[in-house]
This record gives sequence, structure tokens and C-alpha cells, in this order.
Amino acid sequence: MTVETDSESRRSARRAGREDKRSTPPKSPAADRRSPATPMLALLGCACLVMAVCCLYLWHQESHDRAVARARDDARAAAQSEAKDLLSYNFKTLDYDLSRAKSEMTPGMAKSFGDYWAIFRPSVEKSQTQALTQIQVTGVTDATPTRVEVVLFVKMISVNAAHKEPQVDTSWPRLQMRKIGKKWLIDGPRMTTPPPASASPPPAPSKKPSASPKSSKKP
Repeated sequence: MTVETDSESRRSARRAGREDKRSTPPKSPAADRRSPATPMLALLGCACLVMAVCCLYLWHQESHDRAVARARDDARAAAQSEAKDLLSYNFKTLDYDLSRAKSEMTPGMAKSFGDYWAIFRPSVEKSQTQALTQIQVTGVTDATPTRVEVVLFVKMISVNAAHKEPQVDTSWPRLQMRKIGKKWLIDGPRMTTPPPASASPPPAPSKKPSASPKSSKKP
């Protein structure tokens, strides 16, 4: 009885093993290999990354160009009014004129401007000079979002104690503008020469005595 039971148990186990083999699908050889779509997905990811970098660069460049265009317009408008205060003055109101001009400059430019006028102020007051300046911004030579260089057409009309008739001088200087905070200020050029029409007029040349004609001898 025991032998038959063991024999039947072994047969049942063999049948169950065969059924398990039949129910388990055979492994495909392709399952051990990498899917062909994997390289394509990697390539697509790289392409998306490159496109994202290009879009970021174009966005940054466009933002920079807009900032430069806005800087050109704002600096031109500021230079139009600030250059007039820089170059116009009246010996009667010199303290006010210089203080107003300094308020529209960077600290470095204001220091240079103050040193300049400390030297030449006595001659301006002595000659009683008044200068009125007409400014026209003619163009922009260089521009970044925070620094702009403009070209000016300057027409200066001045009078002093020696010359009651107005004297007119014209020039084409360049002015450096710098943005500090939200305001555009004059940053150059540094002051190195005397103010126009500030010096006393040169003395009139003395007349040379005419030579007396030689006397002719009578025969």
C-alpha cells in the first residue's frame, strides 16, 4: 500500500512538472537584446536639449537687444538736457549752476568737474562771463544696457565784460552716459581744459610807428 502511494505521488509530481513547462512560455532570444528604440530615444533627448539651449540663447539675445535699444533712447534724452547744464553757466549764479550740473554726474565725473572749476572759476568771475549752450544729440556711437556714448552738436553763445556782442562757438564733442539705478548720468569726458569764453580777451596789438620818409638832398 505504501509502495503504490509513493509511486502515485511521483507520477503526480512528474505530471505537474510537465504541465508547468507547458504553461511557461519559452524565452525569446530578442528579450536578451536592447530595444532598437533606445538609441532613438537618446538621440531625441539630445536634440531636445540642444533646442532648449538655443531657445534660451535667442531669448537672452533678444532681451539684450531690447535693453540696448531702450538704453540708447533713454541716454539720448538724458544727454540732451544734462549736457546743457554741464556747459551753460552765469558768473552771477555760478554756485547754483555748478551744483545743478554736479547732480547730473557720476561721482568720478563730479570730482573732475569740481577740480576743473576750482582752477578756472576766478577767471570766469573776473571776466564776468555768461555762457548759454544749445545742445543737439546727433547720434550714438556705442551702447550697452548701462553705458552709452553720444555725439553732440554744441552751439555756445557767450558774452563777457570785454565783449558785449555775443560770441558763437560750435563743436562736436562726445559724451559718455552711465546708468546708475534708474537714472542716466554724465560719466565723461573728464574736464581737462578751461571753460569756453572764460579767459580774459587778449590785449589789442599795439600799432607800430610808421617810418619817416628819408629827406632827399638837393643838388
